[in-house]
Amino acid sequence: MPRHTAAGLALAVALVVAVLDQASKAWARIALHPGHEISVISGWLWFRLERNTGATFGLLSGHNWLFIAFSFVVVLAVVILVLRRNPVDPLGVGALGAIAGGGSSNLLDRVRFGGVTDFIEIHLWPTNFNLADAAIRIGVVMFILALLLELRRARRPGSI
Repeated sequence: MPRHTAAGLALAVALVVAVLDQASKAWARIALHPGHEISVISGWLWFRLERNTGATFGLLSGHNWLFIAFSFVVVLAVVILVLRRNPVDPLGVGALGAIAGGGSSNLLDRVRFGGVTDFIEIHLWPTNFNLADAAIRIGVVMFILALLLELRRARRPGSI
């Protein structure tokens, strides 16, 4: 995949993730009230508004400035990786776009609101999250899968 095509795909995925995440967080800030839950699927999925100034699971809560810096570095690293690595696999490029979009959207929340807006809670997950968090996690898994597939292709006899 040519570098400009990879950059375009990554940018498109990042923009879709960021726009959907920001729209869903705006809805949550308007429709949900702190301390109250809205059950979506009884006992399994509900919405509850929280502001997270730390990382996943509330780690390092109150250190928003640290995560502003970390998010900026991660997004910058993804941009450099897409532009310099010359990714061939659309799966890997899309994964990097999801990571950049989620990271950018959470970074925007941290700068604008002093923390990330979380509102989705699932029974099997220990803390609530947002669409950006989901995109980052899914992007990391997809990127690892893309790397493993790339390694597998490289090890095949007769591969370039």
